Amino acid sequence: KFMSNNNPGHSLVKYNTPILVSTSKGGKKKSVKELPPLKESGATSNEDLLNEILPPREYTQNGQLWIQYVSSTPATRVDVTNLKKELDTEIDKRQAIGTGICPLREELYTQ
Repeated sequence: KFMSNNNPGHSLVKYNTPILVSTSKGGKKKSVKELPPLKESGATSNEDLLNEILPPREYTQNGQLWIQYVSSTPATRVDVTNLKKELDTEIDKRQAIGTGICPLREELYTQ
């Protein structure tokens, strides 16, 4: 999901540290770092697939364009346990319905 003009929202997906792509001063955009295409950057095919399934998110903050890729670091057992607790907390906090069709639950599970 691409986001613009604000910080990215809370997500259950783990992201890498944001990368500054460009900055804007006086209406002019100045490129800070040229991001090479994934095929030429030496990225593995697993990272290419991950970026296709969960595209990086972009957002602007203080006139600067940031991009954030999904982390390709494998999850540990502790990570999965913590994620399950966080998911359960979000479901309780949003008062999602436990059975049947529930848009709140669907939104959380699509992450």
